[in-house]
Amino acid sequence: MKKRGREKKEGLNEVDVFVGQRLRELRMLAGLSQSDVASALGLTFQQLQKYERGFNRVSASRLFKLAQFFRVPVSVFFEGLEERHAAQEAGSAGPQAEESEGTLRSREALMLARYFQNIRDPQIRGAIRELAERCASQTDASAGAGLGEDMEQIAPATVRGRRGRGAGQSAGQA
Repeated sequence: MKKRGREKKEGLNEVDVFVGQRLRELRMLAGLSQSDVASALGLTFQQLQKYERGFNRVSASRLFKLAQFFRVPVSVFFEGLEERHAAQEAGSAGPQAEESEGTLRSREALMLARYFQNIRDPQIRGAIRELAERCASQTDASAGAGLGEDMEQIAPATVRGRRGRGAGQSAGQA
């Protein structure tokens, strides 16, 4: 007798999983819960959860509705899929690639991206981007000791220099 459902994660289709990951990213960037998106589309949150995990395939009509809901083209759900597939076929997707991919899809990274999108001042965005670049270029824990000094040099100096604020003033005090 055949059992219902899938027993192993290996049985999941890689395209369904990829589309589900993109759906989760869009939802989190929008700052919405699974319940929020599901109720807007007439689904249960469990169904949306199954889409995000790749357990259930998203139909073309549902994908179109999701794209309309998030105000993105349908192609967004497939961006990067070909590159990922090519990397897997070439055998270059090792443990390091999986780890970095997990980091990119982490909740913190998505939340940072969401906050960054809400910053309208291009000068502040530039200062934050420069800060992130310098922080990312630091190596291991030994370089971490000087990280606080770099942050003090970049953020206040850059914002103060570009916006004319003193070191102790915030945006609301200027």
